[in-house]
Amino acid sequence: MSIQEILNSDNLEQQKALFVFQDERDEAILLKFNLWARHFFPNYFESPDASFHKDINQGNLDAYLGKIDYFVNIAFRGAGKDVKTKLFVAFCVLNDLDHRRKYFKILSEDRTNAVQSVTDIYNMLVNPRITQMYPEIFEKTHFKREETMSSFTTTTGIKVLADTIGTEQRGAIQDETRPDFIIFNDFESRKTLRSAVVTKAIKDNMEEARTSLQKGGACVYLANYISEMGNVHQVIHDKLSDRKRVLIVPIMENGQSTWVRYSQKDIDQMKRDDDDFEGERMCKPNASKDIYIDRPTLDQMPTREPIKVVAGFKQFKEYDPSHRYGLGADVAGGVGLDSSASVIIDFSIIPAQVVGTFHSNTIQPEAFGDEIYNQGNIFGGCLVAPENNKFDQTILKARQLGAKMFVMPSKEIRVGYHPPVTYGWTTNSLTKSKMLADLKKAIEDGLLALNDLDLIQEAKSYTRNDLIDKEPDARLSTRHFDLLIACAIAWQLKDHAEAKFVGNWLEEMIEDGKEQVNPAL
Repeated sequence: MSIQEILNSDNLEQQKALFVFQDERDEAILLKFNLWARHFFPNYFESPDASFHKDINQGNLDAYLGKIDYFVNIAFRGAGKDVKTKLFVAFCVLNDLDHRRKYFKILSEDRTNAVQSVTDIYNMLVNPRITQMYPEIFEKTHFKREETMSSFTTTTGIKVLADTIGTEQRGAIQDETRPDFIIFNDFESRKTLRSAVVTKAIKDNMEEARTSLQKGGACVYLANYISEMGNVHQVIHDKLSDRKRVLIVPIMENGQSTWVRYSQKDIDQMKRDDDDFEGERMCKPNASKDIYIDRPTLDQMPTREPIKVVAGFKQFKEYDPSHRYGLGADVAGGVGLDSSASVIIDFSIIPAQVVGTFHSNTIQPEAFGDEIYNQGNIFGGCLVAPENNKFDQTILKARQLGAKMFVMPSKEIRVGYHPPVTYGWTTNSLTKSKMLADLKKAIEDGLLALNDLDLIQEAKSYTRNDLIDKEPDARLSTRHFDLLIACAIAWQLKDHAEAKFVGNWLEEMIEDGKEQVNPAL
């Protein structure tokens, strides 16, 4: 008997056998999911699936089976990522004979959104056609269990709960099981992005929820990519590993719609109507006019693997004593917030090359002075310029060890007046805008190769709003530009750095007969 014949028959036992799974391969489970979803909920399939829907289903399955820890599902508004995920949860609750996940939790910034998601899943499970085939799901027993639109527990012992991001996770247990499958949905909006306090609180609460997972648990993140200033951007770029998968789906690729549901006419109308078509539909917040450094230039910039990594210091090229080097450093407090960072540039080749980078959010300012001294010595005791706005322990320790310290030019020159010596680089409203403008021009003119992926990512995210001279509270920031600032300071040393060793130029000139020189000189 064919699958279609079984589905058209009245034999519920045979039909159910088409959907339940236990030890099947991924392909078989996904086939069962698609059969089940279309059989019971055809209203969700008015348009044929797009190719990216297969990727969404595969990511959800891999997270469910424990093959990955994080599935970051970023797709344009209207892509169907929420529907696919809710259908998948309902399918697993009903058909996984091993009940591998016991506790699903859906968390949103606005509890209403989370409740709506759980309500939708609940309504799927109490659909008359579903209850006819799966009467055991909400079968009456002697045990008391929860069954509401925002939180319910099945007779088979599976809990699904809606809550706001930030709810205390400790103590949330279902039959001695902590949440083992968390779906973060609609955790960022333009409203939350307007407040650094709210954005930081959401970040902390999401991390608390993640670390409170049952061992082997997984997280699924559903979001639109409307900004590089918030938690969506951080979720995409943090925790890079083979246990994490990131899917980003725009509504158009290569000028073609990624889903036949949306015609070119539909998309053109969206361009006219949407306030932020690039962010909401193309998943490209970098298309904003506020981006400071030309994005295509950074996208095309090649990266290098470091030849050495020692205690966090990445070295990309060997030291050449005939070359000129300079080190810029941004100093932080070492309390786990923003980072102390350093960048070393080789100025003697075109384009100039970033040859070393370092960043740490735990190193203490005094210890960073030792680090700067050691890094400078790797490149011949090159000129170093730590930022001197605060934490002067760094400069004091580096000077004490004998580092070749940059001296900030004096603003005032008068006969008979000796201005105080200012060691290191002073960042203020004037110098900050100039040094970043110089760095921007160098990058866009092809005069500087950044080499380090982390540094390139910071450069991509920097906006004109970040250029405003202010002292942000590091506790409220979800992103930092410590490497970029260190690089900008290092680039300012291009006219001050000197080579450690020039070479036997005198003998070479004599041999070439270019100039007569007195050997005694």
